[in-house]
Amino acid sequence: MRRIATFLALARADKLLALEALSTVAAVRIALHWVAIERLRAWAGRVTPGTPPLRKSVEKSVERIAWAVGAASRLLPRTSCLASAFALQRVLSKEGHGSDLHIGVAKQGEKFSAHAWLACEGRILVGEVEHGRFTQLVAWKAVGDPGPAVAGKPDAA
Repeated sequence: MRRIATFLALARADKLLALEALSTVAAVRIALHWVAIERLRAWAGRVTPGTPPLRKSVEKSVERIAWAVGAASRLLPRTSCLASAFALQRVLSKEGHGSDLHIGVAKQGEKFSAHAWLACEGRILVGEVEHGRFTQLVAWKAVGDPGPAVAGKPDAA
């Protein structure tokens, strides 16, 4: 009931953004099970040609988009860092923002773990808490560039 009251108290633009974020996170979670990663990557990182970068408005700033996707990710149980990063990249891309989705691994004893984080405008918006202990394997840009950067190295041209 508290979440509903909080949602209803939001401004109209924030309600719409929250609903878009929720539907995008849900779609990504489903797609991670049923769609090839390359296809999901292309969809999430497709910056619409001719889409102007966001105006610095309260309604759709990078910060508000990150807030909405973060809230949606917390609302849906067991949303992974990868699902959150793909969803955030998709919503940012729709608004004309470039971003970098990073995937890294770390070894603790005999176990490996993986983590995803998303950077936009020089800031890490998803996965910032743990990213420092992971070695980056790939970074996918949301600017129409299909090639990954491997281990922090730029793509071969």
